[in-house]
Amino acid sequence: MTRSIVRILAILACLGGGAANAGQVFDFSYTFTDGQSLVGTLTGTEVAGSGGAFSVSNISNAAITFDGNAFSGTLSVGAYNAAAPAAPWNFATNAAVVSSNAALNNFYIADSTDPAGNGVTNYFYFVNGTTPSGSGTSEVLAYNSNTGDLDLDNPATGKWSLALAPVPLPAGLPLLGSALGVLGLGAAVRRRATV
Repeated sequence: MTRSIVRILAILACLGGGAANAGQVFDFSYTFTDGQSLVGTLTGTEVAGSGGAFSVSNISNAAITFDGNAFSGTLSVGAYNAAAPAAPWNFATNAAVVSSNAALNNFYIADSTDPAGNGVTNYFYFVNGTTPSGSGTSEVLAYNSNTGDLDLDNPATGKWSLALAPVPLPAGLPLLGSALGVLGLGAAVRRRATV
């Protein structure tokens, strides 16, 4: 009976650990060549790539601050498709490529999902390949119409960073507590069994 309880608690602790990692939070930043900077977060799932690089899929909950001013509105993530000039911004599920390798990026984060770009007031894109301006092979642009902040790197030679955000200590404490509790219960059962 006691061993069954220990097994059930161990399974619950493992399930709790899996739930904690289901929606990973990633920090990203881009520093333009002129020094302006953009930082943000997004939620998604890490997908391993080659050479230690990774990308993020199932992206949601994007938030951006550009030169100290947060983008307003609900932000959506999509990708650029030069083959569809009438509606180049694609917000279909998993269309965006957000990678730790800057040369693989093709994403657009905006406060509107209109594929023609109508109604967009805040946006940040990082595109490799055929770029929105039609020049170069990589381009980064950030714009916040609320503040007038605007910057462009073409080619994208600024500093890009994408990393898994550190887990805040309070969020990790219940997981640690449940694991220690299971270990302690297991030790108590073993002591009773030897007596």
